[in-house]
Amino acid sequence: MATRGSIEAVFAAAGIETLAVEDGVAIFVDEALRGGKRRVLGCGSLGLMDRFASFRDAPLKLPPAMAATIADPARFPFVDKVVAFEEGEHLVTQSTLSTEIHPFLLDHAIEGVPYHPGVMALEMFAQSSLLMKPDACLAGFEEVVFGLPVKLMKGPMTVRVAATVERTEGDMTWVRCKLVSDLMNSKGDVFGERDHHEALVRLVEKQEDLRPFLVHEVDGLPSIGTPPSGELIQQPSFIYDRYFHGPRFQSHGGVLRGSGDADVPGIDGVALMRHQLPATDQFSLEADGEVVLLEALPMLIEAGFQNAGLVAMETLGYSSLPVGIAWSTVLRVPEADERLRLRSVQREQHDDGSTVHDVLVVGEDDAPVLALKGLRLKAMGNVEEHQRFLMDR
Repeated sequence: MATRGSIEAVFAAAGIETLAVEDGVAIFVDEALRGGKRRVLGCGSLGLMDRFASFRDAPLKLPPAMAATIADPARFPFVDKVVAFEEGEHLVTQSTLSTEIHPFLLDHAIEGVPYHPGVMALEMFAQSSLLMKPDACLAGFEEVVFGLPVKLMKGPMTVRVAATVERTEGDMTWVRCKLVSDLMNSKGDVFGERDHHEALVRLVEKQEDLRPFLVHEVDGLPSIGTPPSGELIQQPSFIYDRYFHGPRFQSHGGVLRGSGDADVPGIDGVALMRHQLPATDQFSLEADGEVVLLEALPMLIEAGFQNAGLVAMETLGYSSLPVGIAWSTVLRVPEADERLRLRSVQREQHDDGSTVHDVLVVGEDDAPVLALKGLRLKAMGNVEEHQRFLMDR
């Protein structure tokens, strides 16, 4: 090959790595002795020549049950690949977040910057935990801490979930999960990790009779009463005139009534499942007609966040964001045509503007679906005077 200037310099400028003679000979001899008719390329990085990003890390060998679970095309939309694995103990998964693949990010943006929602971080935790423990199902979460937000400032962003089994007691397993991203300098060099969110995922072993587990979970529900049926006194537009959420994240179906009293104020409302949202294509696959299954009922958790935020907005005059959850449970998957109701009650309010709430979501037969205890909200700013409101109780 004839080039103008040093061939090494030309390759280096294009990001192409040349192999040492010894390495090239070893690769050639190894392949020649293996036989077969495969086409093999022995090389370093091809830089600009690899226009289609053809190279991938060698795949990990997963246990059969885990491999069968991840093979379901409808599940685990937040698991692009498994990057580390110790069977039954530890798992690291990776996902690249983008508005193209995850259009819900467009409807969870502040001043044009997409924020990865906390409830979708919980969904990522559930997916990684269930992938590591395919013989289990999700019971709920504990010790949830929403830390540094995941902001897509410069386009797609790669994040990882590190999941580690913390303890096992009988049929229950607790998995500690963290959402992290890379710290990079201006040149794109990685020099560490940034922690975002953390939670303890509760799993229960699959079995024919889950009644003992369900009885225990029901005993742990917050004692805030059941929101009765009724007609809306405020439409969803009342809520989303005050919130930044777009149609793919508008999981509050409207206000039914004020509940509680002056000391423990609450609000009853309607909670929407994913297929009941004003826009249902949260994932690009869904826009193409594919099915995407989520594990943690994230939009019902989101409805609880938004409903509790209304209570804090009414009582303190602040817009709030969730910063933590002490405990939660997922008791059942609702029927597709169910109309769900929710109640949130403000248990505490503090001088720093933070508030603590309990949340209960029930179905048409009043049977509980999901609950949150110790949902902590942090004040982020004052509500404009014309958006202040009071509920009759």
